[in-house]
Amino acid sequence: MLNRIEIKVMEYLFSKCRGKRTVLIKPADILDEIAKSKPHFEITAKQLETHMKNIVLDGFIDTSLTNNREGEIMYVVTLTTRGEAFKRERDEAVKRRIRDIAWRILLTAIASVVGIIIGKILG
Repeated sequence: MLNRIEIKVMEYLFSKCRGKRTVLIKPADILDEIAKSKPHFEITAKQLETHMKNIVLDGFIDTSLTNNREGEIMYVVTLTTRGEAFKRERDEAVKRRIRDIAWRILLTAIASVVGIIIGKILG
């Protein structure tokens, strides 16, 4: 199960891998994207490495490190089958959460109506 930062990282990786299975991504680009989208989620390169390992353990991506021509460290990110279904999985989770909230609101409304009816009968 991904936490909020890992979801943001995975959303960024998914958007970069659009149409491709494997891409090269600089860690600085990921950090910049997280800082831009969620300023209160400032993370360090070491924390990013930990989050990337967690995403790999959850089975969304496979990664390895390499150096580009300038000598900068780059992630070689390969989407797994589960990673390719990430967007669909997130959409389903949002729909499920909305359905659960709507169901709880409906049950609360029914319980309050039943409570009012019982109060009228007994009162």
